[in-house]
Amino acid sequence: MDPVKSFHNENLKNKVALLRTDYNVPTNGKAILDTTRIDESIPTIKALLEKEAKIIILTHRGRPKGKIDISLSMEPVARELEKKIMLPVRLINNLDEDVHSYDEKIFLFENLRFYPDEEANDQDFAHKLSKLGDVYINDAFAASHRAHASLSGIPKFIPSYFGICMTKEIEALKSIFENPNRPVMAVIGGSKVSTKIQLLKNLILKVDSIIIGGAMANTFLKVRGISIGASLYEESCLQIANEILNLAEQNDVNLIFPTDAKVSKTLQDDPNAINKNLDQIDQDDMILDLGIESSKIIGDLLADAKTVIWNGPLGAIEFKPFEEATVYVAKKLAKICIENNTSVVVGGGDTIYGINIADTYNSYTHVSTGGGAFLEWLEGKELPGVRAVIDNKEGG
Repeated sequence: MDPVKSFHNENLKNKVALLRTDYNVPTNGKAILDTTRIDESIPTIKALLEKEAKIIILTHRGRPKGKIDISLSMEPVARELEKKIMLPVRLINNLDEDVHSYDEKIFLFENLRFYPDEEANDQDFAHKLSKLGDVYINDAFAASHRAHASLSGIPKFIPSYFGICMTKEIEALKSIFENPNRPVMAVIGGSKVSTKIQLLKNLILKVDSIIIGGAMANTFLKVRGISIGASLYEESCLQIANEILNLAEQNDVNLIFPTDAKVSKTLQDDPNAINKNLDQIDQDDMILDLGIESSKIIGDLLADAKTVIWNGPLGAIEFKPFEEATVYVAKKLAKICIENNTSVVVGGGDTIYGINIADTYNSYTHVSTGGGAFLEWLEGKELPGVRAVIDNKEGG
């Protein structure tokens, strides 16, 4: 069985493909603010159309909690998809719909989360959904850490495959962990150690070095007896931080922390932010970004890496000038990816925001579309939506 189960060799002429996408896009009224997730699904849609299949797209938006909420209808997404694909898209909401009776080739099923049975992973509901089509294709990596009916239920009933976007995700992530070029470095940022405990513990078993930035670095600095002034840290995670330091030492993994920082007295834009060595931090100073020297040290270390995983910004990137270290690292990684052929995989919503500020989104080996799903994969957890397709025998 192909480890990444593709639909490319299947005869889908006149068949109905149930395509699970992640169209949980940000909107303002009916205006879609970011179409990235729609754009990511188009290669699979085009490939299915070339195979002369009809397509029913299954997806969700927001958290309507099992009730119909017209403000979370898929209607604006259907209209946006029409513009992108230049074909009519019919919105449907009937579990007994026979799409063969319509001329359209693309159908978008109404928000699955209007049904309480979707998030409850109700198997009868999954069976009803499966009867809408002949084959199932999961192209929704970003949602595949959810054990919901449309993700882990449908593959129990009909032949199931991965879409093009999903295949790219799985292959990129498998290559990092199964046979990476070494040395492997991880860059882990963000605000909280508490959300990255399992991630750090798993990475220590897989990588050679971990660069730690963002506010989560403050908790590690604190436990190592370094003054962090008035900086954000997690009192409840000091012991865990100590355990992670010990685990890294036991596994001969190099943990790299900042040696200097950009500081301010308040968490907001600060044109007067000062760069300080860590031994100069005052009691009312807040560490809000890596310092200039730390950024350069990290840049030099990354130049020696063959594989890099990046999750989490390195400073308070929503405020200026505290995006500078993240932008510096984003550009450095883009450069080594292109010039040194280093494999660079980036993921997580805030990290993507950072690489967009740096204008380097298209410069990496792979940018993961999944926030929670990307993190859970890096933590070593199995994703229910991925496992269900792999276990599906009819598509094998």
